[in-house]
Amino acid sequence: MAEKSKAHGVGEALDDLGSIMDRMALWVAANRWVVFGVIGAVLASGGAWEFLRSRAEQRETTASNAFDQTQTAYFAALGAEPGAIDLPELANPEAGKRIREEFVEKYRGVAQEHSGTLPAALAWLEVADLLQTQGDLDGSLESLRKGLAEQPGNPRLEGLVQQRIAQLYEDRGQLAEAAAAHEAAGSLPEFPLRYFALADAARCYAQAGQPDRALALLERIENEAKESVPLPAELRGLLRELRASQAALSAASPTASPGEGAMPTAPD
Repeated sequence: MAEKSKAHGVGEALDDLGSIMDRMALWVAANRWVVFGVIGAVLASGGAWEFLRSRAEQRETTASNAFDQTQTAYFAALGAEPGAIDLPELANPEAGKRIREEFVEKYRGVAQEHSGTLPAALAWLEVADLLQTQGDLDGSLESLRKGLAEQPGNPRLEGLVQQRIAQLYEDRGQLAEAAAAHEAAGSLPEFPLRYFALADAARCYAQAGQPDRALALLERIENEAKESVPLPAELRGLLRELRASQAALSAASPTASPGEGAMPTAPD
């Protein structure tokens, strides 16, 4: 009897399911344009995503081609052999200056025309290099910042650009600013050279008269990356000096007198 009742319950459930499917079929038939619209929207959204992805890839490819062509033309203008890595030094400094000025504009054009792509960021870095060679440190710094803005969320590129910015500040004698830029690079977890950047930041902080920040960074490197990134001899020496200086300051700081803080005694 129980088996029969159970089978009867299953049969009722199947009948109910059948009636639900029938009602759904009737609803779909009555509202087929709504259903087609929903399906179309889903398919369109998938197609739109694929279109956007393909378009982004095409933009990167076009930008890369423009950057490569400009790079090749620059090397050729300087007389470099095809496939060369290092740029030759021209015997005529004026000719070199004219070529650099010309290609500052060409690289800037690539960056502006293909804004938002990785080649645009690289083009700004080339502009920064050329302007720095010409002694325009302000223009070089501005170009580096533009390159940084082209690729937000790219820690490898950001770390390298921050290091370049830090070096420019060092060249200008702005050690506190240089230290901050080095530290910004070192704060990026995915930047492979982050501990080297932190070491540079510590060195600059020490030279800028901020020994506490220098000591904190060197101790962080020592604690987090002692095995993978051992401190070079000069930074180990700096770390010892900073610790000794801190210990000397602590020892020289005023301490409480023997009676200070004691409970007052009642007068006789």
